[in-house]
Amino acid sequence: MNATKTTASILMALAVSWLLPSCEKDDSAKEYGNSLIYMPQSVNVSLGLNAVYPVPSSSNGTSPTGFNYVVDEKNGKVNIILGAALSGTSTGSYTVDIRVNNDTLQQLLTNGTFGPDYVAMPASAFTLPAKLEVPENGATTFYLAVDNSVIVDPAYLGKHLVLAVELTNASRYTIDKARATTIVDLNINGLFPSATATSELNVTEGVTVTFSGQNLDKVTALNFSGTTINIPIVSQTATSLVVTMPAMDAINRSKVDLVTPFGTTQSAFELTNVNNAYQVFTENYGTNIGPNNDGDDYGSSKAISNTVSKRGTSSLAITYFGNNYSPGGLVNSMNFVDDNYQYITFWARSTTNGTGNEGIQMSLMGDGMPEGYGNDFAGVGIIVSPTWTYYKIPIGSTAGKPMWSKGNSFRKFGWRLNNWNVPNNEVVYFDDILFVK
Repeated sequence: MNATKTTASILMALAVSWLLPSCEKDDSAKEYGNSLIYMPQSVNVSLGLNAVYPVPSSSNGTSPTGFNYVVDEKNGKVNIILGAALSGTSTGSYTVDIRVNNDTLQQLLTNGTFGPDYVAMPASAFTLPAKLEVPENGATTFYLAVDNSVIVDPAYLGKHLVLAVELTNASRYTIDKARATTIVDLNINGLFPSATATSELNVTEGVTVTFSGQNLDKVTALNFSGTTINIPIVSQTATSLVVTMPAMDAINRSKVDLVTPFGTTQSAFELTNVNNAYQVFTENYGTNIGPNNDGDDYGSSKAISNTVSKRGTSSLAITYFGNNYSPGGLVNSMNFVDDNYQYITFWARSTTNGTGNEGIQMSLMGDGMPEGYGNDFAGVGIIVSPTWTYYKIPIGSTAGKPMWSKGNSFRKFGWRLNNWNVPNNEVVYFDDILFVK
C-alpha cells in the first residue's frame, strides 16, 4: 500500500508540474478543445492510479484469454501490449513519440518504492518504436518487445524487470501528463517455465515420472538435454508434468530441455539411467558385492531392510553401535573397476537426528581414496537426517578425493560415523547406490 501511495504521489507531482503551464492558455483558443492523449495501461483499476502495469495479467485477471502480452516465437520476442488513446469525444489522427523515462524509473527504484527484487530492465533486452502514428479513431496499440532469452534466463528468475515508457511530443491534442507514463512491471516468475523437482531421479525406460515447477503448461516438448530424444508428455498443468521415460540406452545421465514458446530452458535436476550405471545396491547387492567382513567394521552391522526404502521395496540398513566411530562398508570380491565413473549417487536417511539434533555426521570413504578406508574423519563428509536425502558426490579423476586414486580398482568402500551425539545404536538406510558415468 505504501508503495502504491508513493508511486501515485510521484506521478501526480510530475503531472501537476507539467500541466501548470497549460493552464495559462485560454482553452477556447485550443484547436482541439479538452481532448487529451493518454496511455490506457497507466490506469490500472486493481492497483489504483499508480501507472504500474503488471505483466503477465489478463483482462479479467484469471482467463488465459486477453493476456497483455503476445509471444512471437519466430523472432524470439515477448511483445507486451501498450497503447495511446484520446479522451473525450474528439477523434482524429495524430502522432506521438515514445521514449523511456529513465529519470522517473530511477527515482522509484532509489527511493525504495519497489522491493529488492525489482531491477531496471536492461537496455539490451528490449526494443520500442520511436514514433507512433495513431489513426483517425484516436487510439492504437504498440509493442514493448522483450527478448525471449530474458524470460528463460535463470539469472532473472524471481526478478521483476521494470521500465518506464512515456508518450511525448504530440503532433495534435494535448498529452495528459498524469497518464502519459506507464511503469511496465515484467514479473519473470509469471512467465519463466521451470522444472525444479522430480518424483524420480533414477529412471529406466517405461517409468512414469512427475516433474514439478512453474508455468509448465507452457511447455510444448521435452528432450534429454543436447539430444533429440523426446520424453513423451502424458499430462500437464501449470505446476506439473507427468511423463513416461522413453528408450534411453544412449543416456547415462542428463538434464531435461523444456521447449516453450519463449525458448528452451533446462531442468534444475539431472536424471540418471539406472541401466547404464554400476548398480552397487538397488533392490539387493550388485554382482559380487556384499557386506564388508574383513574385520575392520568392528562397530557396525549390515542387513537388507524390507520395511524401509526410498525406491522399490528394500534398502541397505547399516547399524552403527552407540558411541562408536566404526565404518560400515561393502566389499566387491572381484574389485570395483573404474570405467570412467564420475559420481557416486545414493539416497540415505538416519533414524534420529542425534542427541544434539544437528543430524548424523558421516564420511564416505574407500580403500582406493587418498586417505584409505577407516581412518578418522577421512573421506567426504555428509550429514544424514531422518528425511531421505539424495547425495551426488564426485569420484572421478578430477574430484577432490578420487575413488580410484591408487589404481584402476579397489576392494571396499563405505560410510563412517563421525560424531559423538549417538549414544545409542543408530540405523542408517542407503538406497540406490550407483556409480554413474
